[in-house]
Amino acid sequence: MRDNVETRTFGMSRRDVVAIDDWLEEIGARWGTDKRMLFGARLCIAELAANTLEHGTPVSSDDHMIVTVRSVCRGIEVEFLDSRAPFDPTTKPKALRREFPDPADPTGHGLHLIHRYADELTYSHDGKHNRVGLTIKLASARRDRPPGSR
Repeated sequence: MRDNVETRTFGMSRRDVVAIDDWLEEIGARWGTDKRMLFGARLCIAELAANTLEHGTPVSSDDHMIVTVRSVCRGIEVEFLDSRAPFDPTTKPKALRREFPDPADPTGHGLHLIHRYADELTYSHDGKHNRVGLTIKLASARRDRPPGSR
């Protein structure tokens, strides 16, 4: 993979969450990105976008999300910015319930997925944006860590 970088700004609607995923799929096809690695990036970004939309506290009428993806040697780096109130997704979520979740209550699993798929996960708030950084590595680049652990 060559070092490619793409950035795009999205609004704060369900349509925008779908548009982000469509954009990522198109980038992955154009870059020839490994399908498993792209799936992990798409899943993490979709969870971040959905959480921002559904749970983020609006701070202005101009709320937005900015997504930057970069192909790097043996991985994808993502920077996800949103203009909603501060929220740190890097803190470990509470333990998952062992029983099958109630389909009427689909909440509480997104952060677990992000922690499972992201090889690196960072957060900061610059006074204007939540700034989440994550890296998804090729499976062959994960020698030091078994799948599903962080």
